Amino acid sequence: MTLSVSLSLTSSVPWLANLDAAPVTIDSNPPASLSTALAVNGLLLLVFAVQHTVQARPWFKRIFNKYVHESVERASYVLLSNVAFVLMYIYWVPVEGYVWRVEGGLAVVLWGLFGFGWVVAVFAILIKNHFHFLGLRQAWLYFSQEKITQEKLRRSFVYSIVRHPMYLGFLLAYWATPEMSIGHFIFAAGMTVYTLVGIQFEERMLIHYIGDEYRDYKRRVPMLIPFTKHRLKGRVP
Repeated sequence: MTLSVSLSLTSSVPWLANLDAAPVTIDSNPPASLSTALAVNGLLLLVFAVQHTVQARPWFKRIFNKYVHESVERASYVLLSNVAFVLMYIYWVPVEGYVWRVEGGLAVVLWGLFGFGWVVAVFAILIKNHFHFLGLRQAWLYFSQEKITQEKLRRSFVYSIVRHPMYLGFLLAYWATPEMSIGHFIFAAGMTVYTLVGIQFEERMLIHYIGDEYRDYKRRVPMLIPFTKHRLKGRVP
């Protein structure tokens, strides 16, 4: 599981960056018409969105846990998410043309934001207990014959600046590029829409499980844009 996530994350960077050394990138497949690209890429995004959304819903988890032990529920979610990403990596259809192309100092700034976005996303995963994120903690608790519990709400470090730093990092990585091809733009726009919609579902679920503690956190900390609300003061364990 850790290997699949590591491969997915490390593949995402050169894929989005259009690195020549990468076996496949967002613009490396033969280009097609805009209508064909929208149809194929839209289907790839839909597969990811349906898997990512439906499998995270409480009603799906209840059904899943009737047939498979809850200790593997999160790991299966992460694994299938990676499969959906790999399908996008392989079959994404580019379109000839660019939305923007910049050089010089602005290009350097955009590459810097691209790298910064990945650092923020990975850091947000690591400090929130990446073993739980990957589903490894749940499996360990099961084999240790301990009760599988939910992680506590993290409100320190980057989580005191925005509620969803991982998503913020990914959004920076999606959009920060000196050469925004039309195919890349379709990907960035589609993933942005999904992220914004998905956050609404995710926060409803968090309020359901955590209650007033999350409502207070939501009231005091902005969703994605830093410093647009009063930050939490001090470190809250």
